[in-house]
Amino acid sequence: MERHILAISSGCFSKEDEAFIDEYLLKIIIKQKPLKIAFVATASNDAPDYINKFYGAFKTEHASHITIKDFENSNIQETVNSLDVVYVGGGNTQYMLETWQRTHFDMVLIEAYQNGVILAGISAGAMCWFETCYSEKNDEEYEEFKGLGILKGSLCPHYNDEKRCKAFDNWVITQPKSNIYTLEDNENLHFRDEKLIAKIVV
Repeated sequence: MERHILAISSGCFSKEDEAFIDEYLLKIIIKQKPLKIAFVATASNDAPDYINKFYGAFKTEHASHITIKDFENSNIQETVNSLDVVYVGGGNTQYMLETWQRTHFDMVLIEAYQNGVILAGISAGAMCWFETCYSEKNDEEYEEFKGLGILKGSLCPHYNDEKRCKAFDNWVITQPKSNIYTLEDNENLHFRDEKLIAKIVV
C-alpha cells in the first residue's frame, strides 16, 4: 500500500478558488469519487472561517472536519482510518503539535498514514510531518521543536519571506547533516513512501 504526503507552502483553498494544488491532491487517489477528506484546523485553533473555506473548496467530495474536542473521542482512530485524505491547515505549528501530543492525535495520524490515508497540509501542516521544525516562537524569535518524524529532516515553507529565510538559514548551519527542504509560496512537495517524487510549482 502506497503512502503519500503532500507538503504545501501556499496557494491552496485558503488563498484561491479551484486551486491547482488541491486538484493535484485529489488526483493522487485512483478511485471513484467523491473522496472522504477531513480538515484539521488545530493550528488556527479550529477557526470557523477557515473551516468554512475548506467546505466551500471541497463541496463535491465527502468533506468533514476534525476539531480539538474530537481528538478525545473513543473512535477517533477508526474515524481517521476511514478517510482518503487528512488535510491539515496552517497557523501556529508548535501549538498544533503540542495539542496533538497531549491528546495522542499525533499517533492517530501516524497509524492512519501507515494504513494508506494521504496526509496533506499547508505551512504548519507541511512542516509537521518532518523530524524537526523551526518556526516562530513569537513575532521576534524562532525556535526548534520536534515534529512527527514521518519524513526525515526539516522543511521551511514561505522561504521567499526574507526574515524567515534568514532565520532558517542561520539555524541550518548549526544542524547535523540532514534533509533540508525550502519552499517558496508557489512551490509544493509530493512524497511517496517517504521519498520525494515531485516538486509542484504553481
